[in-house]
Amino acid sequence: MNHWRNDYLTHPLYQPLADFAHLLPLTDWPAQQDYDQLLQLARPLSTLPATLRFCCDLQADAYYEMHIGNTGEVPTRSRNWHDWFNALAWLAWPLSKAALNARHLRAIGTGEIKRGPRRDAATLLDECGVIVACSYPDLGQALDDMQWQTLFVEQRSAWGRQISVHTLGHAIFEVGLQPHIGWCGKALLLPVDDAFFTASTTVQRQQLDAMLATRLADDGWLENPRQLWPLPLLGIPGWWPDNENPAFYQNTDYFRPSRRAKSSSETV
Repeated sequence: MNHWRNDYLTHPLYQPLADFAHLLPLTDWPAQQDYDQLLQLARPLSTLPATLRFCCDLQADAYYEMHIGNTGEVPTRSRNWHDWFNALAWLAWPLSKAALNARHLRAIGTGEIKRGPRRDAATLLDECGVIVACSYPDLGQALDDMQWQTLFVEQRSAWGRQISVHTLGHAIFEVGLQPHIGWCGKALLLPVDDAFFTASTTVQRQQLDAMLATRLADDGWLENPRQLWPLPLLGIPGWWPDNENPAFYQNTDYFRPSRRAKSSSETV
């Protein structure tokens, strides 16, 4: 899976990244000059930290999060899908990525150096998070209750009109190159109004980015990983051809009725 490709960008999973990935069409893995050029092209389109730079194969002296917070430099491994998607996620979700980094720094500053519930929650969101925008509380409740028949079959027409998924986690993007039954994200519900769904996908992402960053600034919010809900990604309408058949959702090993559902972090 280490050969360069860009065919994945047509899948809705990658919609948040597509505008930025298309800025610099590449036929092979990006080198340092490519990352620098991509960042320059993206700055007019995104509210990026002034010091942000993706540094190929940088060996940071401090903790990863501390190095980013102190310098703006993101250590980025060459020929590595995980780090390529992390760079694109920074371009697509700049306020949220900066807020996640700041949350880590605050936690480290209070002694949570080797990870604790807040840092674990931030890491899980950063790696495996999918933002669920929802204007109809009953749909959010169905997600919380893991009522997959209601969410994906009975309320199928609500997708794109009252509920939608916007991928943040860069590990999710990596696993999406070879999707498989069992693949789940960690869902974070953000309430919106119906007008949200009439906006362009770019405006939707920007609105969600600002909302999420504001919430992440409050350390009393998202205090532990259990506040992120499992979401079987192949069940989302339009994300997997087999889910056009309602019988697909009868697979209870995948569409489980309990919190035992696996996250993508367990399969990366």
